[in-house]
Amino acid sequence: MEDFKSILYPVALTDISPKVAPYVVTLARQLGAQVHLLHVLRRFDWFVDTYVSDPPEPDFKRIASDFESQVLSQAKQKLKAFHKKYLSDIQVANRAVVSGTHYKQILNYVKSEGIDLIIMGTGTPVQKVIFGSVAEKVSRLASVPVMLVK
Repeated sequence: MEDFKSILYPVALTDISPKVAPYVVTLARQLGAQVHLLHVLRRFDWFVDTYVSDPPEPDFKRIASDFESQVLSQAKQKLKAFHKKYLSDIQVANRAVVSGTHYKQILNYVKSEGIDLIIMGTGTPVQKVIFGSVAEKVSRLASVPVMLVK
């Protein structure tokens, strides 16, 4: 069996997140593993580039960038509060908020940080229909084991 010393918990900061946390805590304690928390935001300029053909007034690209910066700042605060509330009694090696394509950012983080195991929630059926299943893509493409929590 593998020696899992580094666990990635991609935190969606949705209703599923507190349901996944106890599994992360239990496994981290049992394995003596450190946990990495990662929250991924969708890039807002993608929407502007896709749907706004000419640079109109006001400058939507600048507005989207400013808004993304504010959301990024608030996401960092929410992730910090989530860590404190649900994961305060385990070793958290890193807490990061990034923007981009969810599954790609998760897979990049696994590779760059030498993660041994991913534990993540599966989301709701509505989220899967609208956004596709990030969990499905990660579990299919990851080079490390993935534990999915319904």
